Amino acid sequence: MESRLFSIGDVVTLKAHPYIPECSEIVISGDHIMLPPLMVIVEIYKAKPSFGGKKVDTFKYRCAWFSPKPYKFIYAEIEEEDLKLIAKCTSSINKNILSRGDKIVFKTASIELGKKKSFLTYDDNSLNNGIGSTVINSLLSFLPPILQVVDHQPHKTKHALKDKKDADIRHVPSLDIKFNFFDPTSDKVSSNVLPIEALELIEEVNPETISTLTRCIKRSGYLTVKGTNTKTVCKPRNIASRGGYYFLRAYDYLSNKVEEFEIIPSNTFTVSKTPFLEEAPQFDIVTTPTAATTQYINLEIIEVIKKAASTSSFIRIKYKNRNDQLSLRTVKQFEIVEVTESTLNVVYLIGYCLLRQDRRSFRIDRIQNVQTLDLSFK
Repeated sequence: MESRLFSIGDVVTLKAHPYIPECSEIVISGDHIMLPPLMVIVEIYKAKPSFGGKKVDTFKYRCAWFSPKPYKFIYAEIEEEDLKLIAKCTSSINKNILSRGDKIVFKTASIELGKKKSFLTYDDNSLNNGIGSTVINSLLSFLPPILQVVDHQPHKTKHALKDKKDADIRHVPSLDIKFNFFDPTSDKVSSNVLPIEALELIEEVNPETISTLTRCIKRSGYLTVKGTNTKTVCKPRNIASRGGYYFLRAYDYLSNKVEEFEIIPSNTFTVSKTPFLEEAPQFDIVTTPTAATTQYINLEIIEVIKKAASTSSFIRIKYKNRNDQLSLRTVKQFEIVEVTESTLNVVYLIGYCLLRQDRRSFRIDRIQNVQTLDLSFK
């Protein structure tokens, strides 16, 4: 028997939920307790249609979700037409690598960790002309607990899997995982069982990695971060733990804002003393009396940019636009171009700006500072 729409291990929800397939970045506004839960399909079976007098067989799904009020996993049987897909089941835990005490988590956890809620507030005064402000926070109230493996066993069911004609009428999980978890509502360790398809294994983080990052933070050091989809230099601020996962909060010199990086084995963190190779202007007026003149500063900045271009290194500039507004920009794939404007020769830096996600032009005489990052864009 094949399901028309969903499979065991898929993350689904009721159609009333604002999330859509493979898109869970939508900020929840309003009363979030009215949201239907994110669920995982743990069983599928054929059923007779219950609406419109249809003659074609339909499918029902036994869905599980974590409810924070009773602090336990709840089950419900829901018809296919009432559900929509949030994330397909692309992989399952390898039972051969499981050991007692391993940390696992309900499959909705990774989506719940990224869930956001917003609040719109108004000040009762005329300073902002009645315009409200929006505050966005994490929405972690539906985050399932960290589970610890106790044992695994073949899935047992009291229902028939085939009909009299030997045709499949029910799909069930391949394996059940028994686990323990701490229940704060009863102040005790509880046990439960869930199908292996509804769970994800939490990768163990090397304690030495955490120690290295902690020492770097204490010593006010810097890091080069490299991973499958990550390559940057940053200044670490703190380490956070949420739902069994570790995250590093750090100031990213590419985006020029505080970012969060997951601490997993596929991400490497290399400590460095400084993220910069060179910087201009130096204002070395002791040995070079003309170092503070506009002409000398422009030449100094151009020299650093040309040298960075020869090594394909990112550069970071502090730029003042025509309205005297300052901004930090990190640029790659850049070049120096000289043009004639009216009767003046004007020098520009032209390159791909990571802030604007597009090519931009910057007048050299408006660049207040340039730094070459110890990171190549090739």
